[in-house]
Amino acid sequence: MKSNIITHNFKLIAWLTFIVYFISTFCGWFNLLFAKLNTRIYFPLRSYLTTFSNNDVINFKKDIFNFAGYKALINSAFPYKVIDDIFYVTICTILIILFLIGYKIIKSNQISQTEIIKWSIIFSVLMTLAIPSHSSDLYGYIARGAQQTLYNQNPYFETVSKIQDYGTNPLFINFMWPEQPTSYGPVFVYITKAIVFLSNNNFLLSFINFKLTNLTIFFLLILFILRLNKTKELYLIAWNPLILIQGLWNCHNDLISGALIFFGIYLLLKEKYFWSVFSLMLALGIKYVSLIIIPMIIFYLLKNKPEKNIFLNIALGICSGIILITIFSMDYFCRDKVILSAQFLNINLVHKSLIDTIITLIKYFSIWQNLNVDFGITLSVLKYFIYGTFIIFYLWILNRKKTNLVYDLVFVLLIFFGFTIAKFHSWYLLNFIVLIPLLENGLLKKILIGLSLAHIFAITFIDQSKILNFVLMTLLPSLFIYLALRLRSRE
Repeated sequence: MKSNIITHNFKLIAWLTFIVYFISTFCGWFNLLFAKLNTRIYFPLRSYLTTFSNNDVINFKKDIFNFAGYKALINSAFPYKVIDDIFYVTICTILIILFLIGYKIIKSNQISQTEIIKWSIIFSVLMTLAIPSHSSDLYGYIARGAQQTLYNQNPYFETVSKIQDYGTNPLFINFMWPEQPTSYGPVFVYITKAIVFLSNNNFLLSFINFKLTNLTIFFLLILFILRLNKTKELYLIAWNPLILIQGLWNCHNDLISGALIFFGIYLLLKEKYFWSVFSLMLALGIKYVSLIIIPMIIFYLLKNKPEKNIFLNIALGICSGIILITIFSMDYFCRDKVILSAQFLNINLVHKSLIDTIITLIKYFSIWQNLNVDFGITLSVLKYFIYGTFIIFYLWILNRKKTNLVYDLVFVLLIFFGFTIAKFHSWYLLNFIVLIPLLENGLLKKILIGLSLAHIFAITFIDQSKILNFVLMTLLPSLFIYLALRLRSRE
């Protein structure tokens, strides 16, 4: 009887979660159709719930695929931003509550993995169908691919802005950074080229194929987690709103990078050293997170005095990865000399991070006290201090006698992304949130779960607030979980 009640409650939570995701997906496509039938304009990146009349908007390209509307000037008394924020805050809050209730039910061990997977497939397909509403990265991937297939440009050296009348092509009209070269790894840049080419340089087909790529990666991730045979861990990833929203709704390549990192760590624990390191090297070709991970693995194994065949497998994995990345890179790095400018430019950006929060507070304090402060020098000193502190922390982790590799890796990634990096977006967490199933129960695991829920609010107005962004979504959740566990341990 009790088992039936638990199963019924879980199905109720699943149906309510389905309704939330369905509404989120339906709103975008309904407004697109409504705008088309009523000769109105729809910019889901500007307002997900509102369509505009021709009189409301000037300086825009009227195209059904213009999902961004960056250059459009909207002159409407209708409070579309407030309505969007109320909608998103409501959606996020409901998803968090449902997720936590579902997790509590899962802990009863009465729910089968099949039930979790069934609903996860439904949620993930819905989010794959959804039109991105608060991030333009998917359109950036399409534009990077079109740069190469249509104009034979090198995205590391040449910019879209050099293409004459690029704004008339649907493949580029949603691109936010036409004057900047790419900052992604060469493997991913080549993937953008392949997907757009295989989509016959068609915007809609490219859109669908990028979405399907992330959905496929998500399914592979779930299949690997299934092999752990841990129901709670499966739920934490398969139903995780941050992964579904940022990985599938907004289609960020951090899901690909994070999945490859998960595969690498999982295979390492299974002592499949070659494929472990090779997977991490492949992740390095997507984004550069593995530059932190691979040295830690090597140091960890060296401290445990591995057999020669283990070290040989690791060396072969690294060499194979380097060869693969080199093959993907040749078309880019051999054509032009200046190839790292974009990477250094990206590193120097300050955005939605601890550094950004501190420098903003300094600016406000200086204005309040009428102080004459050189913010350029102040920012440089702050960066060097925080980066230097992280390096010391990283070296301390490497040289600790008592180590737990997975714990140390996740801990370092949390400190790097949460408190060190100067430019931060919530979807960066996908690079290590997916490692939750590999962690033992404890403080770090609970913090990661808490952060994965808190950062769902990145789709609300909080994401645009420099101080609120870091404080409400990173600092306070971490402190709350830490203090809560400390108080519980004293009782």
